[in-house]
Amino acid sequence: MESKLEFIGRNIRYLRRERGWTIAHLASKAKISEVPLGRIERGVNAPSANAIYHLAKALDVSVDTIFAEEHESLRIQRFEGKKKPFLVSSNIKNIFSLQLKSMAKDMIEGFQALEDICGVQKRAKIPLLIPFDADEDGMEILSLTVRRYMGIEYSIVFDYFELFENQGFRVIAVPMPKAIDGFSYYDPVNQNAFFFLNAKKNPERQLFHLAYELCNILITTASIQSNETLADNANLKTYNKKAFTAHRAASHFAATFLMPSGAVIDTVRQLGIQKKQWSYELLLRIKHRFGVSSEAFLYRLDELALIHPSLLIRLKHKLKDHYKETGYGEPDFSRRLLT
Repeated sequence: MESKLEFIGRNIRYLRRERGWTIAHLASKAKISEVPLGRIERGVNAPSANAIYHLAKALDVSVDTIFAEEHESLRIQRFEGKKKPFLVSSNIKNIFSLQLKSMAKDMIEGFQALEDICGVQKRAKIPLLIPFDADEDGMEILSLTVRRYMGIEYSIVFDYFELFENQGFRVIAVPMPKAIDGFSYYDPVNQNAFFFLNAKKNPERQLFHLAYELCNILITTASIQSNETLADNANLKTYNKKAFTAHRAASHFAATFLMPSGAVIDTVRQLGIQKKQWSYELLLRIKHRFGVSSEAFLYRLDELALIHPSLLIRLKHKLKDHYKETGYGEPDFSRRLLT
């Protein structure tokens, strides 16, 4: 017999899919079995009070959120009641310590107090609600749209920190545990964002994660507006039915934001580099223009069909050996200095 509380299962499924989690993953975090959780999500069974408590804790939401009877109410419970900046990088919540949370809270409050004293504009200069298609092509178009809003389009940028700060964003580099590249907070009142980056990471890693977190913000605002998750709108045909997760979307956005096709193609053509002419030294030299890792630049060359497959394989192996020997240190060191 179908439960009259099937909306609870619907909410749990929505919150799980929003995070890109499988039923098995949520069941493990909530310390309940997969089969009962599946029956709860389908509305076959109503969850016990104990299950509700553990599910709310695992999903990091209030019990009221799980009990929201209307889908619109679910959105209100999750976001619209928030007046203060909130963490959007759900993939790090398992390792997000109280110390980090306290540090972020103090720095956010300090920034906002200083902005009040100086009377500066708190709102970001570019919109943080931009429509996009939930697939890789959609992420590339979104990244170019953001670059256009920033006034750079296909230009080579040498100081992304300054670029982001000029848009009104708050970018903060602080030491963090090795497992964390960074995280971001969305500021709903001012429609702005705080980006926290791990100061211990190399500049290439920091730049990539800065762009990665910008996409996380855009995915979050789109989810708030549409009341749908990225997975709900993803075009799975292109990916052989694999889930187009927020991590996958943000990674592709970051790659195309830092290495827009027009800029990479123009650079290669201007230098007259043919597909079979790439060398290890040439790869390192050109990748510095974009501020990305050697591996990321090599993958981008492959995506744009700018390198011969035989050279691609050889250079991949050489980079793999270097990363293994150096603990993922960048070849030829980092030439980007971030302040």
